[in-house]
Amino acid sequence: MALEVARVLPPQADVLDVGCGNGFIAHHLSGLLGKPVVGLDVGDSTTARIKYLPYDGRHFPVRDQSFDAVLLCYVLHHAQDARLVLNEVSRVLREGGLAIIYEDMPKLWWDRLVCWTHDRKWRGRTGPCTFQREHGWRKTFDLAGFEILSERPLSRWRNLAHPVARRFFVCRTGIPACHAPALMPVTRQAGIPVLLKPDHAALPQLLDHAQAISLAKGTD
Repeated sequence: MALEVARVLPPQADVLDVGCGNGFIAHHLSGLLGKPVVGLDVGDSTTARIKYLPYDGRHFPVRDQSFDAVLLCYVLHHAQDARLVLNEVSRVLREGGLAIIYEDMPKLWWDRLVCWTHDRKWRGRTGPCTFQREHGWRKTFDLAGFEILSERPLSRWRNLAHPVARRFFVCRTGIPACHAPALMPVTRQAGIPVLLKPDHAALPQLLDHAQAISLAKGTD
């Protein structure tokens, strides 16, 4: 998996592995990149010798715009609020940074059974899991301001202990809708955020705002 991730990273990328678990993926990725990969998780420590930072499950303890890529390896389905996690990913990524995401896909009845078993195993520690199909994750990424650069299915047999359909997403940070002016709603065309013309309900507010600016200038 580390080699698979390394192939989509820019040279000398600064990488953050969120939900790094035992830390071995981050450790192997560090060897491939020739520089340390930072790991985050909710535990006090990790098994592999990596640069590890425990966090509270909500806010990453790192500075804004400090990484070129963030790895989320089967993490988002454990999040009680995936949008909150993705907002943190967006915060710590540099402009044009990558979010590399692996997720289980409950496609067939067998996949749903495996996902149900996984949920029963983990809900006591991380809360109930939320699994989605491809279209659900695409919508989640889009609403969080990410553009999907590539995605592909992965074999359910790559892990015989957890044989479920999987998908690999490579996303790039965009402009979240929440950063647009409040009176100018945002849509997306071909994956690009586009400001719409204000509707009639917003026109009185815009006119009042324009009048206030005009009056202010008249008193200068």
